[in-house]
Amino acid sequence: MSLEQNLTAALSQSPEGKAEEAWPADAQLYQPPEESQLLLPERSSCLAVKTYLRMCGLPIVEKISDNAEFMSPGGRLTHLPLLRLGPVKTFAEFEPIVAQVETMQAGHALGSWMSEDQRDNVRSLVNYVENVFTLTEIHMSFVDAVNYQWYTAPRSGAARPWPLSMLRRWAKQKEAMRILKVYQWDDLDNDQVLHELGVCADQLVDQMEQNQLEESYFCGSRPCALDSLVFGHVATIMTTKLPNMALARVLINYPPLLAHCWRIDRSVFGGKILGNEPEVEVLE
Repeated sequence: MSLEQNLTAALSQSPEGKAEEAWPADAQLYQPPEESQLLLPERSSCLAVKTYLRMCGLPIVEKISDNAEFMSPGGRLTHLPLLRLGPVKTFAEFEPIVAQVETMQAGHALGSWMSEDQRDNVRSLVNYVENVFTLTEIHMSFVDAVNYQWYTAPRSGAARPWPLSMLRRWAKQKEAMRILKVYQWDDLDNDQVLHELGVCADQLVDQMEQNQLEESYFCGSRPCALDSLVFGHVATIMTTKLPNMALARVLINYPPLLAHCWRIDRSVFGGKILGNEPEVEVLE
């Protein structure tokens, strides 16, 4: 093998010594229309994935499709967004997409600078935060009567004409209640759900304060998957105008979380998601 070939092979290796698979130039990320169809938990998942891929420096083409959910290969919670890598590889939801990036592009994945033990800890935190935030969003979208009647129900059937819209609305609600039952959240009332969100937010603030850095991320001076996930959920909750804004009223009590998300918004999206200040006016 020539010197040039040796250099090329070395550059294609990840920090763990594994050969990286090329990221497709036509990678596509699918979601339903945000203005009329995307529900609160789905919007959080989509924003978290977009943030993660941008922070990794991996290009994607964003696609809007009424049928994005039906194109999805599945998932635990939202089935969205859908990432298509080439003609046959498809992945859905935050954790599977992150796992695929780590497999294909280990050297570009957020947290590649960490030790294996640190990455395992981040994966555990990501799973916990994803469960609590998404289940909270599902509960407040489908169980809270005001939010369901005026926000969730109209969006659930928006892509279909009547009577298909009614059937789709019923199917979405049935699936949401199934998920809540699987995780034993179906019997919780609003106060209990908001308490779980507060406990999770407390743990995130504690995690951030352990670093003792003024503008740190959750696990140090560099971002990891947890940072993009929290941004996706917190930014979505703070900017989605629901009839019942109880979730945002909980998070407004955690200035470190809002400041963290504001910094990510400014650095990744140019401040287009949250605006110029972390305190969002929709709470007034």
